[in-house]
Amino acid sequence: MADRAGWNGDVIPLRSGTGGGVPLEGAIRDRLLDATDRLVQQIGAGKTSMADVARGAGVSRGTLYRYFESREVLLDALSNRGADRFFAEAAALMEPQPTLSARLGALSELMVRAIHPDVDDPEANRVAMVRMLATQGAHALVRTARLLRPFLESARRNGEVRSDLDVADASEWLARIILSFTVFQASIAYAADDPASVASFVQRYAIDGLT
Repeated sequence: MADRAGWNGDVIPLRSGTGGGVPLEGAIRDRLLDATDRLVQQIGAGKTSMADVARGAGVSRGTLYRYFESREVLLDALSNRGADRFFAEAAALMEPQPTLSARLGALSELMVRAIHPDVDDPEANRVAMVRMLATQGAHALVRTARLLRPFLESARRNGEVRSDLDVADASEWLARIILSFTVFQASIAYAADDPASVASFVQRYAIDGLT
């Protein structure tokens, strides 16, 4: 029997207040994605079914399909959420750094930690970033350039780069440089699986053409 929110008997949190029991849409969506994340880590994406996710989240399959029309849509949503968190983590690491060079080093170090799980035990958001790089390279480029743009604008204002720098072009240039470390994972100039070594290499050379 459906409960007062009309959710087929699922135990779903309701919003308090004068609205009279409106489902917490975002909370339910996160609950479903959290269950998916646990299953993907436990048994892999290939073996994760919609029935497993519904069971793990404690909801009916009908509720799951209201939010995600297919398994592919669900896994894409999980990947996108993880990527959002990855870029938020990257911005938080870059923000306190004193220079553009140091900020690029922090980003490149995080990228290397994401693609080398033996270096660091990657969190789900870093795993999602790797999946994005493997399946949505163009999207990863756009997201990385968007992340870099405000830091480049700040560097231009501060005189770290030349005043006539085209920030949009430079953001894409740097995004391509940094993402290349996820593709070419061998080097004679630095230790490709050492995040600190990659960060140092990027800091030495990445912005030479911008000054």
